[in-house]
Amino acid sequence: MVLGGRKKLKFINGIHHGSHLDTVCISQREGLNLIEDAVLGKYPARRVEFEKKKLLGKEKISYEVVDVPLARGLVLRVVKRDMEPFTAFPVLEGVTVEFEVEEVLEWKKWPEANVSGAVLNEYSPAVTFYATDYIERKKAYLNSEKLNVKLAFFVYTGTAEELKRETTKLPDGKEVVIDLNEAEILLPAAVSVQGAFIDDYVMTAHVLELEEVETPCGAGYMMLLSNEPIGKVRAFVLKENLKGEIEKGTSMKLAGWLQGGL
Repeated sequence: MVLGGRKKLKFINGIHHGSHLDTVCISQREGLNLIEDAVLGKYPARRVEFEKKKLLGKEKISYEVVDVPLARGLVLRVVKRDMEPFTAFPVLEGVTVEFEVEEVLEWKKWPEANVSGAVLNEYSPAVTFYATDYIERKKAYLNSEKLNVKLAFFVYTGTAEELKRETTKLPDGKEVVIDLNEAEILLPAAVSVQGAFIDDYVMTAHVLELEEVETPCGAGYMMLLSNEPIGKVRAFVLKENLKGEIEKGTSMKLAGWLQGGL
């Protein structure tokens, strides 16, 4: 697949997203129980066919996708095959942005992908997000230059305690001093966090809307955040992963996982 003279589809080594259960489940056991319920047919499933490139030609593989409800706008998506879980990850209904697709980074062994490109606004930030619906919408990602993408953010760790001036490295290696109580920044986590993946980010943001929610896996906050580079973004954080008290207007520093879907 070539778009605008560039190779749009690439294959990368990636791991399935079971590790992201810790963003929605206090107990990993509770998350595994929900996955088991999905595999055993306790929730509706939809069948999809995913075309995978092989050494010689292509192969269509059938999967079932199950969305286990956790809270309004929040599900645990389980992909299964032959009564076995293939991958599972939380999905949060995000906020729509216009996005220019530059590359689709499909994982060699899994029906999953990260999508790289730019949010089309006055800042045009370059970001990479995990495509939650890639198994179902692969053709749309590959065949479109521009898409309306709903971006969301799952928080690994966050603080709402008073933020201070901090020296931060930009992607080009330059250092800048930022007042984190005022600034809204978005940086790839790989700049400062060892082992971070390409869809992991560190951001500072202000809380526009806030709702406490209870899920089968634990209590958390559903938030609408203001982050200047990408605009508004929906986020979820478990209470136990957050330091400090939050309310509307609170400044926050967060590390987490950027995802999106059509």
